[in-house]
Amino acid sequence: MLTYEQQTDKLLKKRKALEERMREDSAEIEKINAKLSEMQLAKVRETFGLSEKDFFELVTQHPEKLLELTAQNGAAVSDTDTVPDDADVDGQTSFFDKKRNPYAD
Repeated sequence: MLTYEQQTDKLLKKRKALEERMREDSAEIEKINAKLSEMQLAKVRETFGLSEKDFFELVTQHPEKLLELTAQNGAAVSDTDTVPDDADVDGQTSFFDKKRNPYAD
């Protein structure tokens, strides 16, 4: 049987190893997130046919033009839409819109 000091030492070493691995994993996650962001930004720039400098200028100095380009290209289409806009939806889609009562029939 290990003594109290030996058990404590063993647990502290294990905790230290886990903390080090978490720091390394966090750094790896940051690298992956940076790469994903870079790829997404490149895809957006490619969609609009802009260089990095032109895209940065568009976003920082003319954000209203970015909205116009997005509307023209249809690039802002949500990938989470599951119901067409013209569909009759029985569920709550807004807190302010008048809803049809499905039990009124």
